[in-house]
Amino acid sequence: MLALPPSQVSLHCINHAAIEFNVPAKLIISVLEIERGRVGQVVQNKNKTYDIGPMQINSSWLPTLARYGITQRDLQYDACKNVEVGTWILSKMIAHGKDLLTGIGDYHSHTTHLNQHYGSMVKINYAKIMIASK
Repeated sequence: MLALPPSQVSLHCINHAAIEFNVPAKLIISVLEIERGRVGQVVQNKNKTYDIGPMQINSSWLPTLARYGITQRDLQYDACKNVEVGTWILSKMIAHGKDLLTGIGDYHSHTTHLNQHYGSMVKINYAKIMIASK
């Protein structure tokens, strides 16, 4: 049995993104649980960027996403769109990372110690989900 996702995000949305971008649904849930974002939420960062919605997508992605017709409003108020875009970003980071954990950490930060800490948190959370789903 798959662990239930954080509130406001349906398993249907998570499974769709998992299939579309070849990222395990449990990994997406792990990231969602670490990010703890909510629909409608915008969180200001120290570096003058901000994070949007359930997967806390950084505003630095907005110019790239605009080329695909995706707006901040889409990310902020559409949980499925937020998970879809967040999973696309996560899949890109994993594909370009030097290894899996670095790629997962790159979703959060390219700064080494922040990257390693985030990757470690996701790994621990993923293991908990795997144990709980047995």
